[in-house]
Amino acid sequence: MITDVIYISYKLMGRFAADLDIDLLRAFLFVQQTGGFSQAAALLNRTQPAISLQIKRLESRVGDAVFERSRNGTVSLTATGITLAGYAHQILAMHDEAVSRLTAPSIRSRVRIGILEELGHSRLPVILRSFSTAFPNTSPQVQVSLSNQLVSDLMLGRLDLVVVAGEPGFMQGIALWSEPLVWVGSSAVPVPIKPPLPLVLLPDPCFYRRAAAEALSGIRLHWTQACLSSTMAGVRATVIAGLGISVMGRSEVTDGLRMIGDELALPPLPPAAIMIYYRSNDLDEAAQSLSKHVQRNLR
Repeated sequence: MITDVIYISYKLMGRFAADLDIDLLRAFLFVQQTGGFSQAAALLNRTQPAISLQIKRLESRVGDAVFERSRNGTVSLTATGITLAGYAHQILAMHDEAVSRLTAPSIRSRVRIGILEELGHSRLPVILRSFSTAFPNTSPQVQVSLSNQLVSDLMLGRLDLVVVAGEPGFMQGIALWSEPLVWVGSSAVPVPIKPPLPLVLLPDPCFYRRAAAEALSGIRLHWTQACLSSTMAGVRATVIAGLGISVMGRSEVTDGLRMIGDELALPPLPPAAIMIYYRSNDLDEAAQSLSKHVQRNLR
């Protein structure tokens, strides 16, 4: 009886349209969320023609256009696209959850994870949401701190996984994403532009501190340490107060701060490689699974 119902449903569906492919729906949502084909292609590591072809295939399957293209290259949803977007979100959410639960690696009930404080403002919710999706039956014990402290605790066996700004190839690690670094100043208080440039810094060793020092040394611009803070919150507050400038990830530039690199003709900064490090081989599968979910949720 159940078999008959499934067969009839399949025949009825076949009369109207082909199946909606997961990859096509994912490409569709990326274009919709980024506002363009080239932006979606960059995030998906594909070419723009490949994304355009996927959208054409999707439009062929639904029998109507899903995007309206403007002269400046931006896109907007058609009426059909709006309807499809609602279903696409639900379909992908259920698909990804099913894959996660069926393929989640075996891991103990509690995992100790350290997360770089510099990422705590905007990225921490993404990482924790990724963790809960990857390991639905595991409770994370979270420590938010500076990179040097987290790596030290990892090596001492106090943490199982850490997400830090690091160097690919150091320890056992997996690259998560490349975080653009920017010069920041107060959005309310004028920024001093005469050398020596007042910098607000975290203690050494620190990737952000080293990037700033090396960039300024490269153009022989003198700087001074206007403030040393042991927390990113302290750096943020000091810069907002107008006591100096600093370096941070572009995703962390929030209210009270503004990017000032072009304005002050400051040198470009290298991106920070955000890594997952893990302390033993038995955590490799867990780290791989977490990294995939983080990368997916950041898009």
